[in-house]
Amino acid sequence: MISICKIVLCAVLLTLYSSSLRADENASNESKDESERNVFQGAVDIVDETHEKVSDRFSRFIVQVDDFIGVGEEGEQLNTSWARIRVDTVKPGAEDVKLAATVKLRVVLPQSQQRFRLLLSTEDDQSSAANTDAAQREALAAEESNDVALALRFVRTAREAFKLNYDIGARYRDDKAQIFGRLNVGYKRDSILGFTNNFSNSFTLYSASGYENRFRIDSRRVFFDRDRLFFRNSLEFSWRKGNKGAAIGDTVGLYANLGSRKALALEGITGYATSLNEGVEDKFRGVEVRMRFRHSVWRPWFYYEIWPSVSWSSSNDYEQAYGGLFRVEVTLGNI
Repeated sequence: MISICKIVLCAVLLTLYSSSLRADENASNESKDESERNVFQGAVDIVDETHEKVSDRFSRFIVQVDDFIGVGEEGEQLNTSWARIRVDTVKPGAEDVKLAATVKLRVVLPQSQQRFRLLLSTEDDQSSAANTDAAQREALAAEESNDVALALRFVRTAREAFKLNYDIGARYRDDKAQIFGRLNVGYKRDSILGFTNNFSNSFTLYSASGYENRFRIDSRRVFFDRDRLFFRNSLEFSWRKGNKGAAIGDTVGLYANLGSRKALALEGITGYATSLNEGVEDKFRGVEVRMRFRHSVWRPWFYYEIWPSVSWSSSNDYEQAYGGLFRVEVTLGNI
């Protein structure tokens, strides 16, 4: 009997000891996990704090500029100025992978009755379906795209159906520093079958490169009376000094907003030149089909985009080529 009791007592002691070891091990793992969580949370807090400080300083600077140009009183209106930083990894069809960053800044001055815009951009605004190879449109983020533009925009008329504004600024373009003036005119009109048509024309005169004119018809139709799903077709004609004829491009697509932080698009792009210019051997520029997915993750000011594409381009003898783009974007100021 005593032997049986000793055996039972030993078993109980071994069980308690084993439980104690497991408890110590679990406590150690929990402590390690907690430490890792604290390190990760600390890094997240640093990122949030840095973004908040930079955005706050950016907004304060805009308010100071607005106060200086305006009546000199502290503005109470919402400032809608923002800055956008993008880093793109690009794989145009039949081209090598390239990496580039772009910055775009838009400054609105509320005390000036929102009649002024300050625009700063390193993005290449020449990349459109009308004057680029359909398979090379993502080349706007290529290493050689080093254009920088700074302009002051004057909004003279901004109504529901008609708008008129003009820009005065400077731009580094065609390997030259130039000043330019631009006149933008737009008109919106509803048509049959539920389409809303936007007609716009932008005429730009550069001090060295000469004139450039773009005319665009943008047609949009919303489905199910909601902005979450719509069809859009953008037809553009462009003329430029030194080029014969006109460049014609068309982008047709179906666009869907998948909630407040996701968007999906399916687009088809084609281009045509009415005359052959230097470096152009075919009037028909080709066709590209691509999908665009945009998602805001982690924070409302952080985005990523994925654009897989397939193209049949004149620069590639109309052979099938796969391409794409992966983009990371950070927004400062008004989101």
